[in-house]
Amino acid sequence: MKQSVKILLVTLLALVIWSCGSDNSSDPIVEKPVVEKTVVVVLPMGNGLDTHWKRIFNLLDHNMDRAFSSQDRMVKLKIEYHAEDSENLEQLSESLAEREDVYAVIGGLYSDNAKTLATSLCRSDITFFTLATTEELVRAFASTGNLWAMTETDVTQSEVLLSKVVNYGGKSVALIANESDSYGKTFVDWFAFQAHELGLTVKGLNLYSGSDISEAAVGAAASGADYVICAPSHVDDIATVVDVFNSTSNPTPRLLFSDMGYGSDVIRLLGQKAEGIEGVCFGADPESGFEVSYKTFFGDDPTVGSAQLYDAGMLIAYAAWYQELHPDITLRNSLRKIVDGHDFNMGSWMGEDMRNVVNALGNGGEPYVRGASGWLNFDSKIYTNVLSTIYYNYKVYDGHYIILDYNTADGGNRTDATLAGWNWKATQMQDFTTGSSISYAPLKGNQALLVAASSGWANYRHQADVLAMYQLLKEHGYTDDNIILILADDIAGNSSNPYQGEIRVAPGGENLYHDVEIDYMLKDINGEDFCNILSGNVTTSTPIVLSGDEHTNIFLFWSGHGTPGALCWDQSAMGVTGPQMQAALSRLYERNGYRKLAMFVETCYSGSVFQQCIGFPGMIFYTAANPNESSKADVFNTELGIWMSNRFTSTLLENLTSKSVISMRDLYNRLFINTVGSHVMVYNAENYGNLYNSSMDEFINP
Repeated sequence: MKQSVKILLVTLLALVIWSCGSDNSSDPIVEKPVVEKTVVVVLPMGNGLDTHWKRIFNLLDHNMDRAFSSQDRMVKLKIEYHAEDSENLEQLSESLAEREDVYAVIGGLYSDNAKTLATSLCRSDITFFTLATTEELVRAFASTGNLWAMTETDVTQSEVLLSKVVNYGGKSVALIANESDSYGKTFVDWFAFQAHELGLTVKGLNLYSGSDISEAAVGAAASGADYVICAPSHVDDIATVVDVFNSTSNPTPRLLFSDMGYGSDVIRLLGQKAEGIEGVCFGADPESGFEVSYKTFFGDDPTVGSAQLYDAGMLIAYAAWYQELHPDITLRNSLRKIVDGHDFNMGSWMGEDMRNVVNALGNGGEPYVRGASGWLNFDSKIYTNVLSTIYYNYKVYDGHYIILDYNTADGGNRTDATLAGWNWKATQMQDFTTGSSISYAPLKGNQALLVAASSGWANYRHQADVLAMYQLLKEHGYTDDNIILILADDIAGNSSNPYQGEIRVAPGGENLYHDVEIDYMLKDINGEDFCNILSGNVTTSTPIVLSGDEHTNIFLFWSGHGTPGALCWDQSAMGVTGPQMQAALSRLYERNGYRKLAMFVETCYSGSVFQQCIGFPGMIFYTAANPNESSKADVFNTELGIWMSNRFTSTLLENLTSKSVISMRDLYNRLFINTVGSHVMVYNAENYGNLYNSSMDEFINP
């Protein structure tokens, strides 16, 4: 049966059910005991959006009457609305967390707001459904078991947008995104990685922070890319981007907007400027007939998140009913039972479909639940993310949205990766030929230089990773005399640290803050001083430097932040630039200050620095990311509210701890495969020798 015919039949059936309502003489709805559950809805209410949300719950309430028509009691949701766009969400989430009458919370259309809500609610054991799409939210709060995300993350949306570029025949892309909010950060983190995987050339990351998108739009318009992916923070930003592209006399790239460009408020606010905008947005399954039914019932287009909001309420109603049938079960486990059901397909979201599900649950069945947005399949391990989302390819035409086509990605491939939000397995690895052997002098000693180049509680992971490496080296025989440690040392005693004097890289892990000898406090030196330490140049501010010779292997590890072309030093974005690093290594080479040097760099855009450091014999550089990518944090501690480690570093530590004799080539292989979300790179391998025969043992075991 063709899809259009299916939708028509579904719509006609919906109209019949809607019109019959409680007057269906063959199936009367009579007064019966009501199980009422308070559900708090926190969504933007301005620009007419409140009308849309209330319509959704009126529709759900009508269908719930139908759903419980065969039962001796029924579930009702008491909806309490709060304005995401005007209320103090910190205060609201804290007050909701203390209320005993709140059964569940649905909210956070915008990612930063969802994060604020989740911080209090998820830690307070309150079930929180969100329509927000940032992958950072999933990575941070999935482990609590209380977060239910009704769409795939923007990792998938970015993938779908880039796939559209490929399908349209584009060869190059650029990005506009806000790097200072959670929503934009997902695109910043994943765009270049996915573009590389899809064979697209990245023409630039045009990033902005705060409210001014104009400069980023100008850069993107002049990028020379075939397409520009735009993920703005606010609807107003769309108008600015459109104005910039329309005012340029030269040909500009074709614009594709993220889901921020879809919604009734967009057309209402932008008016004529919205005409022609195109992009991708999560929405309803076209076969469910939900969108057509909504338009028929209400004479209006649904807005972004309508189908997902309906499904969240429906799942809560099912879970409440399951708890009535099984009083000893918790809401969390009740929801898991509902989405785990795979007995029979009971239909979709309408009243008759819901009645089939309610009756099946009442008879001890485990029905396969489907909603307005499609199959409600969740990760069977941690139940946080719906595994497959329908995306509209939308365009505004004559003041209305038209759907050009529908897109989805294979949710089944994401089952094991949902907790981290890392949905890719990289396949494009560097190829290292065996090459010719290089002659090295005998090895007589080792030195290490370890740098945690950031400060502050929010950057806990950088110092934790460096201290983990420090303790690993000492366990393998290094002494403080041959380790130079640079650290801010403001974490163990930080007022935010409930475990004073302790730093760990994983919850319940070893305390790494013991017997630590710090050579330089981060605040006391700068990037230029680091270059002197590396090159062996003793100065007033750098009395302790690398002092090896042609018989000394040098191990370097750097963890911190990075920008394109530079490694950050504390608050300085341009702490050590590519040319500065190259000059320091050149001085080290000229004074014959090393036998072999291996440097591992955990920063965003680290490849942009070390691609400028090619040509030195005996040096090799492993970077967590290529020149266009950010690196990824790992292991979020919900109690402390911080990331405890980084993905690249945790993989490096694991392999050096268990296999210090691992070859340089095998180490790259493990780092590349496990550091999903950025491409681990190796630089200067051609001047190092045979990576298959070279071992990390000579760097780790002095």
